[in-house]
Amino acid sequence: MQSPEQRYLSQPVGQQLLRHFAACDAVRHASPLMPLRLRDIGRFLLALGGRAPRRSHC
Repeated sequence: MQSPEQRYLSQPVGQQLLRHFAACDAVRHASPLMPLRLRDIGRFLLALGGRAPRRSHC
């Protein structure tokens, strides 16, 4: 019986990459599509309400 690491290393590189990118996609699709900064959340809510966000120089 092989350990998971041995099975992983015995796979062709293409299969390793497919498994890696599939795991990345699973995380990306499970993540919420909301901004993480409070400033961005405020702009998002203003845009939902139909108001244009204020432009700042910084």
